[in-house]
Order: sequence, then structure tokens, then C-alpha cells
Amino acid sequence: MFDSADFNIFDESLANARNLLFNHGHDIAQAAALLGGAAAEARVISCALRLETATRIDRRILRDLIAIHRLLALQDVGDPDDFETCLFAGFHPASPEVETICVLTDLFDDLLRSIGLEPDCDGAFQITELLTA
Repeated sequence: MFDSADFNIFDESLANARNLLFNHGHDIAQAAALLGGAAAEARVISCALRLETATRIDRRILRDLIAIHRLLALQDVGDPDDFETCLFAGFHPASPEVETICVLTDLFDDLLRSIGLEPDCDGAFQITELLTA
């Protein structure tokens, strides 16, 4: 039954996402924990585990990649009652963690663009129906 199935289909977007998460996964998870707590760290780990067995970037993986980028890019920071704002307030702008977060944000930006997404005027990426069909 599976003798004729091609399990070695190359998907460049999937390969790029895997490379990013596998090469920088520890730093991404650590940054997510600093900016969004345990739930954000768990999302990074869950996304990496799904990427490991995925045959393509599906809607759930794409949603997680966008959410991780949104967290790293501090797009939800600003509301004084927001959890992320409280966590971010403890950072010193010159700390090494801030530099790491900036580098990771740029890597995620490049990844999402390579998948075919373009940010809106606020720099936020959105899932488009074209990519999830």
C-alpha cells in the first residue's frame, strides 16, 4: 500500500521552519518564556514537535509561527494590564537577552516572508486563505 508513496517530498518552507526551530529552538523557547511565560514556551516546544513530523506547514503550524513572531516582535506589549507588558517591563534595553530576541525576531520575519506572508502596515503577519488551502 505504501510502496509507491513518496515520503521524501521536499518543501522548502517546511525545511526552513525546521532549521530555524532546530538550530535556535533553545533560544526561542527561552525568549518565549521571558516574554510570555510558560504558556508561550510550551507553544514553541509544541510547534517544534509538530514540525518534526509534519509533511507540510499546515494552518496550526503557521498560526503558531505567527504567534511566536508576534511575541518576539513585542506586538502585544503596550497595554499596562497585559501579562506580556509586565514581563517586558523587567528588561534592560542593553541586556544580552534583548539582542537575542531582536535576532530571533529577524529570523522569524525572514521565515514568514519565505513562506509567502507579508506583514501589514503594523508589521503583523496574518494567515491568508491562499496559504492554507
